[in-house]
Parts: sequence; C-alpha cells; structure tokens
Amino acid sequence: MTLPAADSLKDTWVSIFRRKGGDGVRTRLFENFDSTQQRLLCVELNLRKSELPVIASIPDSRNWFVLTTERLAWSIEGKRQDLPVGKIRDATADLRQLQRDRRSKLDMSQLQIVTMEGNKYTIELEAGHSLNGTWNVLKNIGARNLRRG
Repeated sequence: MTLPAADSLKDTWVSIFRRKGGDGVRTRLFENFDSTQQRLLCVELNLRKSELPVIASIPDSRNWFVLTTERLAWSIEGKRQDLPVGKIRDATADLRQLQRDRRSKLDMSQLQIVTMEGNKYTIELEAGHSLNGTWNVLKNIGARNLRRG
C-alpha cells in the first residue's frame, strides 16, 4: 500500500513534468506507457509497495530510466544504478557545450545528476520537451532536499 505522502509527491512531480515538458516518444509519465512496458519496468525495479513510479524512459531493453517517489534507477548498456531521491542535490547540463555545438536545449539528451556527497552520474534521455520536464522535476527534488538539509 502506498502512503499518502507518496501520492502527494507523485502528483507534484507529474504536474511539474506536464507544465515544463510533457510526454515524448520514449520518455513519458510512467502511467502513459502500455501495461506490458510498465510490468517489465516494475519487475526490473523490484518496485516496493511504498513507492510509485512517476517518469520513465525506455529507448531499449538495456538502456532505461525510471524516477519513482523513492529513487532514481537507470540502466546504461545493462549496467544498473539506483540512487535514493533524498540524495539528489541537483541536475545539471553542459550548456556551454550546447552553445559550442550551436545546438539548443531541445537538442540535449544528457543530464548530470549531482548527489549530496558531490558524486555525479550521467543519464541519457530523449531530447526535447520530455527531457526538459524531467530536468525540472529533478531540480525540484534537489531544491526540496537542500531545504531539508
């Protein structure tokens, strides 16, 4: 059974994602994937009863990303990583490199997740509005964690 706090958190993040971005082809709100894809990700995640999936990206079976109300989980070339949402400090992007390449933020496909300890992880997402929505949700998580500090 999920907790009311998880429902509230999910509602907040869904609202941010919709306002600041929106669904893409491979990156979208978890609930907007078909039931087969949802089940596969839930099995891969070993989803806890207390957590709710919010945003996912599934380019292929070896590369995926899921944000739940408790953690950020992703796989790059089959190498799986998990990070509790309480450890997220910020999400950043290399905007200078975009400028050098004469590309816009909508062309960007990578974000760097910065932890409270200063570690950095790169995640791959679909370029465009869905990345922007995800980025804003991750920035909200970091700001929330810093306020709790």
